[in-house]
This record gives sequence, structure tokens and C-alpha cells, in this order.
Amino acid sequence: MKLIHTVACISLKSVWQAVSLRSALLTALLALSSHAFGLGLQMYSLQEDFDHDTPGTLDRLKAQGFTDLETSVFTKLPAAELRALLQARGVTCSSHHVRPETLEKNMEQVIADAKALGAVQVVCPILPHKAPLDRTQVLKAAAKFNRYGAALKAAGLRFAYHNHAGDFMATDSPAAPGETFYDVLIAATEPGVVSFQLDVFWVAWGGAKAADVIDKHGQRICSLHLKDLARDAKPDVANPKSARPLMVRLAAGRVDIPAVIAAAKAKGVSHFIIEDESPNAGAQLPESLQAVKPQLDGTPSPSK
Repeated sequence: MKLIHTVACISLKSVWQAVSLRSALLTALLALSSHAFGLGLQMYSLQEDFDHDTPGTLDRLKAQGFTDLETSVFTKLPAAELRALLQARGVTCSSHHVRPETLEKNMEQVIADAKALGAVQVVCPILPHKAPLDRTQVLKAAAKFNRYGAALKAAGLRFAYHNHAGDFMATDSPAAPGETFYDVLIAATEPGVVSFQLDVFWVAWGGAKAADVIDKHGQRICSLHLKDLARDAKPDVANPKSARPLMVRLAAGRVDIPAVIAAAKAKGVSHFIIEDESPNAGAQLPESLQAVKPQLDGTPSPSK
């Protein structure tokens, strides 16, 4: 009888362990599936629409096929409120854009908001500096980014920096011909602590080629902002506001979007976000989605 009791206890324990393991695996799979973003939309593309009618704008985007969003630094709704609106529509928020001064002064709130949104990454879309940009200011920003990245990593979140055109200006260093401020920033930040969200439009506006940047720095790039530049555009790096009317639907401009996506995927990048700052964004966004969706269907969840 004692032997039977012992065997029964062992069997029950084994069953319980199996059930617990299965439960843990299911939880992990659900967590992964909830972050299977692949392709998203930056909310700044329709900032005025979101300010005027967030629920209605979300409904329209969902109907067009957008199922993941990235917040902008101008997003006004509290994180929990926005998450509730998203969940009600089966939409996720993979990425959270935050100003550098907010990261500096209120990291605890940044972490709380990102987790409330269900985001996997926090992105700083501004390089703190005063014009003109120089190496000293880039190195100072790098030190801050290393600090922000370490704090976010400890909280289970990824930190990334989103570039603009000026980052691709040459440093004119005699010791490093062709070196850009982007190169300096990447070299001065810690792998695994600071990642990079490459905006391919601003790369082109800055006179560089996104495919070349991806080839050189792909191991540090975690996501791409996809937007295209008119073929006849004459970029003025000193005047970024002049760029907005020159943003066209994806694959209709001078940026070789299919080649850029292919290069990024070859480097392991699995997170792509459409953005359109043009006056025609409302009309162009669904066209841009259809232009790239076939190439990105089946893209796995972001892992870098």
C-alpha cells in the first residue's frame, strides 16, 4: 500500500509538472504571438486625425489593413487609454517614441507607459544637440543613449535611436575619410544596449543610400521606417520641413524600397514601420501598405 501511495504521488507530481510546463509554454507562445508585429504604422503620419478623432482614425486604419502602430512624441492619449482603444480593435502597439528630455527626466514613466502600451521598444527620434552638429555633441548624445538603453534593458525593453538627415553629414575627419556622424554615434554606443531604427527617407535626404547603411551597420539596426522620396526631389539638408511635400507612396520614388527591405531582412531585421508625413498621407498610406505587404507577409516578430 505504501509503495502504491508513493507511485501515485510521483505520478501526480509528474502530471502537475507537465501541466505547469504546458501552461508556461502556452503563456510564452501567446506573448510571442502578441508581438508578431512585422509591419506597422507610425501614428505621426495622421497626427491631426488622431488628435481630432482617435477611435475613428483607428477604425479607418484597421479597415485598411493596419494592425500595429508606433506612437509619436505628439501622441496625447494616456498609454492605458490608448491601449484599451487598440485592444478593442485587435490592434497592437509595438513601439513607443519618446523625446530625449522625457527619457532624461522621467525614465520610470517612460517604462510604465511602454509596458502599458504593450510595446517592445522605446525609440528616441531626436539627437540632442545645437546646430551645427559636431563630434563632441554626438559623443555626448551617445553617452546619454547608453544610459537610457541600460535602464530600459533592465526593464525588459529595447532602446533605439531614429535618425534624421543631418546624421549622414560627413565629419570631415582627416583620420576617417567618408565618416559620418551616424558612424560616430554607432561606434560610441554599446551593442545590445542601443539599437537603431533606420528611417530610409532621411537617409536619402541626407545624401546616403539606405542599402549601404544596412550593409555596414545592419547588426545594430532593429527596425526600419519606410517612406519614399520623389524622384525629382532636390533635398536641402538644412531645411527638413521642405521634405514633406516630396514624400510619395512607397515604391513610387527614388528609394529602392524592395531592395532595402530585402537587405534589411538579410541582416535579420524583422520590424518595419510605414510613415508618411506628406499632405497626401491619408490617400497614400493604404497604397503604400499594399505596395510592401506582399514582401513582408510572414515576417517574424522582432527579435533584435
